[in-house]
Amino acid sequence: MKKIILGMTLLAAAGALSSCNGFLDEEPVLKQSNELTLAKYDGLDKAGSALYTRMQSNYWYDGQFILQSELRAGNAKNPVSLPGSGRYRDDTQWSYTANSTSDLWAYAYYTITWACNILDNVDGKTESGVEQQDWDNLKAEALFMRALCHFDLVITYAQPYTTQPNSLGVPVILKTENGKPARNTVAEVYDQIVKDLTEAESLISDDFTRAGISDATAMVSKGAIQGLLSRVYLYMGQWQAAADYATKVINSGKYSLATGDDYLNMWTASVYPAKGEVIFSVYGSKKNEYWDDSGWPHLSWITAVDGYGDVCATSDLYDMYEDGDIRKQLYTKNENDNMVLKYAGKEGGSPKETNIPLIRISEMYLNRAEAIAHGASVSGVTAESDLRAIAAARGATAPSPSETSIFDERRKELAFEGHIVYDYARCNKNLVRTDFDGVVNKDIAAGDYKWAMPIPKRELDANPNMVQNPGY
Repeated sequence: MKKIILGMTLLAAAGALSSCNGFLDEEPVLKQSNELTLAKYDGLDKAGSALYTRMQSNYWYDGQFILQSELRAGNAKNPVSLPGSGRYRDDTQWSYTANSTSDLWAYAYYTITWACNILDNVDGKTESGVEQQDWDNLKAEALFMRALCHFDLVITYAQPYTTQPNSLGVPVILKTENGKPARNTVAEVYDQIVKDLTEAESLISDDFTRAGISDATAMVSKGAIQGLLSRVYLYMGQWQAAADYATKVINSGKYSLATGDDYLNMWTASVYPAKGEVIFSVYGSKKNEYWDDSGWPHLSWITAVDGYGDVCATSDLYDMYEDGDIRKQLYTKNENDNMVLKYAGKEGGSPKETNIPLIRISEMYLNRAEAIAHGASVSGVTAESDLRAIAAARGATAPSPSETSIFDERRKELAFEGHIVYDYARCNKNLVRTDFDGVVNKDIAAGDYKWAMPIPKRELDANPNMVQNPGY
């Protein structure tokens, strides 16, 4: 069992309840000690709602985590038709250092400490008016969020499981205590992720709905747990398990591929439609404590023509879409630049809040198609039938299934959702960029040390047991 460093402990103790504004309609209670806060179900439940808040930070899903992936892997570049704000000018160059790397580390580990606080206090409790299933649902939420954080950390700061499972991963944190943790191996991190998710799946009720939320997709559900398990097993190259979990989600009847205007409208919807594409998401809210006061660093403003417009799609990504493909309408021309409309924001004044899909049903079809192409078997389903399902919904031509065509379909369908650089890494593919005018690192070879981003210097300085990634 690993222990978290002191700075994270202090924030976890103070922050368990202080950050749920914007997610719940009700106001958070005053800050108080963990012992008092986590002694009763009501306090634990409010701590559970706070688990989701940091995901809207512009250093995580509402900015850097997604845009760095797209810029590094050839889906995105800086437009020339707009002056921009100067943000995201170096990410295409892959010139990261310990002083200039992903900011995910602190945000994900803070969230892990909150999850651990709940998990340390939820077992064995009984309380009048609280059913055992309520405790189980809360525990499942914390397990899911701990797994999601460890997953994002290991794919960002470590080499892929499929090529280097015994290389340095990230510290696995299971308890919030003072300490100086060393890095677990990549395989050990994945083992814990799977353990947390399978336990969460066994605990959560099929119809779990958190009280007071604005959007049902913005919280953990059985579908979200199973969807993340499908993704995790895909990243591990465990093809049958990836296909089986994708099938569970698809066959649940709770989600469906959107077509036509329904597909276009979901990107600016205030709330994702029920039984639609989105399984799990970040609910965009200016009331969220982790919405930057100005709003300028967030996805909607960074990618918008009427915002800063620092990031746009590359020409080779845009040219992959056929005429008639509904996904092509999620880009708009500004001179010769292809600006992105996936995060155009909800209705209201600028800078706009935007919802961010993290797991969609289309990914489940793509996961299953890839798994079947690698030997998995699902009764009545083929890789071709899954690719046809997505193509029919989008008004596109379905390709014949192959490793290359499935990769390309993932690139088109999941563009600007943060997947692309990790798909390159786990598939051990050479990155060869076309629409690129940088002076260094135009192409990145499979297995290069740069696929793992450097550990932040502040972590190295604070923790003598932390080891930097090779090459930095």
